[in-house]
Amino acid sequence: MGFFSNNQKTCPICNKQTPRLLAVKIQNMPLCKECANKIDLPDGMADQMTLESFRQYVNFYDANQGLRKTFSETYRFSFGFFGGTMILDASNRLFRLNAADNSLVMEASNLKSFRILEDNAALFEGENGMLKCYRSDVPARANAMAPQIAQFLMQQQMLKQMGRIQEQRAGGGNGESTAPVYNSGAYFDLPAPFQNFYVELKLAHPYWGEFREKRKAPEFMQYDPSVDSYLRDYQEEVDKLHTLAVNLIRLMDPHAQEVSITDSALEAAQAAARADAADPVEEIKRYKNLLDCGVITEEEFTAKKRRLLGI
Repeated sequence: MGFFSNNQKTCPICNKQTPRLLAVKIQNMPLCKECANKIDLPDGMADQMTLESFRQYVNFYDANQGLRKTFSETYRFSFGFFGGTMILDASNRLFRLNAADNSLVMEASNLKSFRILEDNAALFEGENGMLKCYRSDVPARANAMAPQIAQFLMQQQMLKQMGRIQEQRAGGGNGESTAPVYNSGAYFDLPAPFQNFYVELKLAHPYWGEFREKRKAPEFMQYDPSVDSYLRDYQEEVDKLHTLAVNLIRLMDPHAQEVSITDSALEAAQAAARADAADPVEEIKRYKNLLDCGVITEEEFTAKKRRLLGI
């Protein structure tokens, strides 16, 4: 039976033996390892389940076995050392929110939309067959920090020179001295333009309504900060996230289009908006001509003008 098996308590789902130590519990009832390993749910959901609702989940999980067997990885994205992993199967239009082979497999129809953010600012959005790529202000904000970085580096250089002078003085005479060597220990501690990237998925799934994971943003080097170095690291991360966005939107719709929010389409939309804003003026002119020709009265003209101006 094994020292670590609990002979007194059996799993309420399958009646197998449960672990004596650290057993996963549903409604305070321990599960066997096999049933516990089937849990692939949002954080905290299993803790709120009744035994009956968990049995229904296990049935759903077992029925998902066909998709798990079909699944063949074509792309994966890691959220970092302490983060999770998202895996896609573009050939079969399937995806997983977990790297484990026994995790739930979802179909493309379960993915309704997604966003990739820089803190709270949208970088990419995917929905209704379109990938929107937004212009980020991070490069401009990083470049704006150049004077502060230059001042820090100048101070560091001065401190290094002072340290070398002290070292030379300390090594004078017989080369032995107890004079302290100057060491500032200073480092660049101003925050980077943003802290984290976030990937958010909106899902239509019996157990997953949304998914949110973060990936650490680049940082300035503490002792030798550089705007150029930061922007290279930043662009490398953005390129990886753009690849993720492209894979996600093509999973949702193989014929999806990518639109840059800074391209001519946006300029055309802005021009159309400006034209729409000018329309009330043209309408007022038209009604003024009707007034001058005696077609409408002064009261009618005034009423139309007030309506068009929103007053």
